[in-house]
Amino acid sequence: MSTSAAVLRWLPRLLAILYALFLSLFAFDVWEGVSFWQGLAGFVVHLLPVYFVLFALVVGWSWPRVGGVLFLALAVGFSLAFGWREAALLAMMAGPLVVIGVLFLLDRYVSEYRLRARY
Repeated sequence: MSTSAAVLRWLPRLLAILYALFLSLFAFDVWEGVSFWQGLAGFVVHLLPVYFVLFALVVGWSWPRVGGVLFLALAVGFSLAFGWREAALLAMMAGPLVVIGVLFLLDRYVSEYRLRARY
């Protein structure tokens, strides 16, 4: 495996993990002024986008084409849910998902191209 193929293989996975960690930071604001159980319920609900990202990452790890499509679908969903009013928020929430989805699709394309027989 060449260096560029290895980078293309691992970069979307690393970016997805970093993006999930970034999104999880937004869940910590629910602990202010509420009881433990209310805070825990709010924390779990605020982590729902992270669960979706991690699900797409797990699927994309084995099937990069499906993972790429899932990340692009998540970008559309996040843009409709969070950032359709402000361009900066749209770029922050959906932009990384588009990049990760395209990288997963490129990884699949490059690995498929390398496996073709050359005559």
